[in-house]
Amino acid sequence: MKDIECPYCGKEQDICHDDGQGYEEDCMHEQECGYCSKIFVYTTSISFYYEVFKADCLNGDEHKYKKMKMFPQIYPDARRCIVCGYEDLGERLSEEEITRLLTKD
Repeated sequence: MKDIECPYCGKEQDICHDDGQGYEEDCMHEQECGYCSKIFVYTTSISFYYEVFKADCLNGDEHKYKKMKMFPQIYPDARRCIVCGYEDLGERLSEEEITRLLTKD
C-alpha cells in the first residue's frame, strides 16, 4: 500500500522524504507525481500509537533479568530486565582490568 493517491491522476505513490522533507507539520509540502508529472501539495499529520504491557516488577514483583552483552565487557555482571528495561550494571572493572581486557591478543 502506498502513502497517497495523486489528486490529478489517482495513481498511488509514496511521499518522498529525501533529506527529511515532508515531515514538518502545519505547512504545505510539494511533490511531483511520478505518473502524470503534475505537482501537488500535501500537509503532514503525525500521530502516535501506544502499546501497553503489564510491568509487575515495577509494582513489587522481582525483575526478570537477562545478561547484557557489551564490548568491551567493562561491567561483567550487567543485566537488563526483559519486562521494564531497567538496567543493573553491577560493578565496573578497574582501569587496570579494562586496559588488560582491551590489549588482550
